[in-house]
Amino acid sequence: MTIVILLTAVLVAVGWLCLSPVRLAGVGAVLLVTHPMLMFALTALAMLALTAYAARIIYRSLRAGGWHLLTVERPAFAISKAGGMAP
Repeated sequence: MTIVILLTAVLVAVGWLCLSPVRLAGVGAVLLVTHPMLMFALTALAMLALTAYAARIIYRSLRAGGWHLLTVERPAFAISKAGGMAP
């Protein structure tokens, strides 16, 4: 039961810190000064997670029928009676 209370207190504290960007930046600065290797490890882990998430999005987009963000689809042009192209 003590573990549950401690874990709940830790989760509440982390949630309170994350509510404010200033508090979160302060905690990051303290971690960087006191434990630089931990901060570098957390940064590397976050970058790995973001890269994996981006790769998943790209894979799903390509699998779903092409890369629509870079594809330019133009409307079909019809030949006008005047002899030129009309949209």
